[in-house]
Amino acid sequence: MKSVITWLGAALCACLLNGEWALAADARVPASSVDISKSLVVQKEALVKLLLADSPAVKRVEGSDNVEAKKNFTAARDAYQKALAALKVNDLRNADKQLNDATWMIGKARQLVPDPIRNNIEHRVRYAQMVASVESLKATYQRHLQRGRIAPAGDAHMINAGQLIDSAKREANAEYLEQANRTLGAAERLLMTHIGRVLGTRTIEYAQRFESLSDEYAFELDRNRSYTELIPIALAEFKPDSEAIRQVNYFVETNRQMREQAQQLAAARKFRDALAAIRGGTGYLQSALRAAGLQVPSETKIESAGRQ
Repeated sequence: MKSVITWLGAALCACLLNGEWALAADARVPASSVDISKSLVVQKEALVKLLLADSPAVKRVEGSDNVEAKKNFTAARDAYQKALAALKVNDLRNADKQLNDATWMIGKARQLVPDPIRNNIEHRVRYAQMVASVESLKATYQRHLQRGRIAPAGDAHMINAGQLIDSAKREANAEYLEQANRTLGAAERLLMTHIGRVLGTRTIEYAQRFESLSDEYAFELDRNRSYTELIPIALAEFKPDSEAIRQVNYFVETNRQMREQAQQLAAARKFRDALAAIRGGTGYLQSALRAAGLQVPSETKIESAGRQ
């Protein structure tokens, strides 16, 4: 039992010190319906005392001009004093409630005056993620431009995206990480939109001439994968509601099934049937992207020549 209580105290401490406030959604901890452990309440009291007495968060809030954050800390101190009074008369339930309230209000204060060091780390992590995403999108866009017989160096959207990426890298080097992430976001949206257009436009229909059905299938499979890569980016960018997400998941799962069917048919060298299946799956991915909020053209026929 002692080890369990020690673990609970350590977990509570980690949550508090890292700012992972379970009560951030404006909901306080409900009153417990089970017996309260005195040792756990004492551990809570010691931790709240530490956070209120001499923590970086206290110094940050007191040195700020955020009136609401300061009020939250004042209320936390009042709740802490009430908890001490309750502990003196062994009223563990009330003491636990007051300590939970103090914890909740400390969390609110911390949210109102965030730690700039932590924010900077988060911006750096986000920057690294976005650079990788945007560079991948850029490579995908370039590949499909070349397949459509379009020179990437002459494509205005590719040029604009490259300029945005270069600007973001300069901003990051100058430690303007938040602005760099915004710039990368603009590049990401630009590339995502025009990849969707290139993949679904008649440019491919007129430019592609395949020597065999197997070559055409390989192209269609790659196009399907490119659409698949756009799905998580579109969800993160457009933040659709739960109903739209449900539709996206349905379309993505249907595509997965059709892609597996296409791969089985291709393995059996039934390329005409494989093409029909993979194109059908791609159509579902286009529907998924539209449900997520990205406007892409509907599926178009791609012509082939000399196929076997």
